[in-house]
Amino acid sequence: MSRFMPDRFVEVTIMAALVGGLVSCASYTDETRKMNEAYSAGNYDGALDSLKKSGVMERTQDRLLWRLEAATIFDRKGQPEKSRNLWFEADQLVDELYTVSISSTATSFIMSDASADYEGEDYEKVAIHSMLAHQYIGIGKLDEARVEARKINNKLAQINEKYDEDNKNKYGEDAHARYLSAMIYEARGEWDSAIIDYSKALELYEGSFGRYIKGPVPSGVVMGLYRTLSVRNRTERLKPLAEKYKNLLGKESVAQAAESERGNGEIVVIHELGRVAKKVAKDFVLPISGQIVRFSFPELLPRPVYDAGTGVEIHGKGFFRAENTAYMDAIASDVLESRRGRMVAKQMTRLLAKGQLTYQVEKNFGPLAGLAANIFTAATETADTRSWTTLPQAFYVTRARVAPGDYQIVVKTNGRVNVTKHVAVKKGQIEMLRAWD
Repeated sequence: MSRFMPDRFVEVTIMAALVGGLVSCASYTDETRKMNEAYSAGNYDGALDSLKKSGVMERTQDRLLWRLEAATIFDRKGQPEKSRNLWFEADQLVDELYTVSISSTATSFIMSDASADYEGEDYEKVAIHSMLAHQYIGIGKLDEARVEARKINNKLAQINEKYDEDNKNKYGEDAHARYLSAMIYEARGEWDSAIIDYSKALELYEGSFGRYIKGPVPSGVVMGLYRTLSVRNRTERLKPLAEKYKNLLGKESVAQAAESERGNGEIVVIHELGRVAKKVAKDFVLPISGQIVRFSFPELLPRPVYDAGTGVEIHGKGFFRAENTAYMDAIASDVLESRRGRMVAKQMTRLLAKGQLTYQVEKNFGPLAGLAANIFTAATETADTRSWTTLPQAFYVTRARVAPGDYQIVVKTNGRVNVTKHVAVKKGQIEMLRAWD
């Protein structure tokens, strides 16, 4: 008895410590709650301070998240250089984390994915370039913005190359990226390149990317393609486009369209609304072969986009409403669903290993130790719900074509006034701006 009691006491103590420690561990959502509250209130200094105090900055496995969150906060604070440097670092880190270290792999294999280095979801890896492109547009660096817009689809292609045919992401091409580069080419007067990207954007919005927007195909894409085709006198393509979208294009002739293009200018605003939905754990528990087995997967549920009052009000011309060009909640949800098959295979392998571990503990130390091991393995099987929480929920674009002149404009995003300014619109030129709620 003198030998049994200490052993049993140790087993019970270990079990209590393991379970109690696991229960007390805060999730990433809990850790960053104060940061997100300050960020939502527009208190960006407070958000950055709370992020630093959360411990994310010090944890090696969360070094990507620190860069993503801090970069967005610095962006909102009006410090674009600091923001860009962090996004550049994040992009480089994504490539480095592609080859996961042996120690990290071993830890996630025995414990859970939540214990490993956070490598970023595929949509987050791509969104780094979306945010960089938007920022460059906002500070008037259109050539740099075009480079980042190009990187979006290049990155998507690289990501999908590493998956087999049955496990590729449905999110394989980004129409918003094509639309951005098309507008920039148009602003530069590079008509043929603009036609290529407008055409591809329209193809994607009409097809696979249509599930990732709220509402119909953006009229700005259709009209942008029609204008650039008109300027280049591509009559063979204008007629079918005009017939398909006659409700937008009316009965304007090719000659009239070309003349209109030469005579007008345009104000374009890229809007960023809300924040992408957070991941949550979806769990279920099954009794298998005398053990409790817990399955846990990350899940993201798209939410409504509140876009009322998003657009540009131009004195004397009225209000030009923005159009949704990318709905990040839908993209993120689809990427997670595409990853489910890959997650299941890895989790099943891990659960088998945990089951064998529990069996060996019970065999060597008795039923109570086996129970402790089973509780430990079940408790540690937690979904990885870490995510880039400051990433916008949706992107919108407002396009207002007006005659040359000086205009007083008010840019609104989700009803909030972002910018009130005078804009000088020149013939045949595009003035591009950026705003967020």
